[in-house]
Amino acid sequence: MASTSRKRSSAAAGDIDNDDSSKKAKTNTEKKPAATNSRQAGPAASSKVDANGDRYWEISKMRRATISTFRGKTMVNIREYYEKDGQELPGKKGISMPMDQFSSFITFLPEIEAVLSESGQTISRPNYAGVSTSAPDESDGSEEDSGGDLKDTASRKNIEATSDEDEEDE
Repeated sequence: MASTSRKRSSAAAGDIDNDDSSKKAKTNTEKKPAATNSRQAGPAASSKVDANGDRYWEISKMRRATISTFRGKTMVNIREYYEKDGQELPGKKGISMPMDQFSSFITFLPEIEAVLSESGQTISRPNYAGVSTSAPDESDGSEEDSGGDLKDTASRKNIEATSDEDEEDE
């Protein structure tokens, strides 16, 4: 037993030293190009293209939000990635949402943000000023002028919609 423990300890010590140096080298080389690209390109050009030709945004080091097409349907994927043989591959952990589910998720975000702020969490809001939307029918121009009053406008529309229903019932 002493010989097996001696072999394990010497082999394990060698593996740990080799793994640490190789991991540090990989993370250092990966972080430098990503940091310089994001600084040079600016916030508008933060998306990248993967090996499949799909656009993605890095949420963290090994997590991405990706726009892809599967069987003719556009999907929004939020997934963890792992590195194998120098390639970053999608892992099991994640979710793929078709556009109708992603749209539903987007509508829940104000409520989710409100619950988070009630619990003391703060979330930085993105500036949507330069981003075009694919649903021009919903914007009536008043939201563009107000800028930060999007939540107030949405709640007013909701109040108006519910008050109309109350008048019809009476």
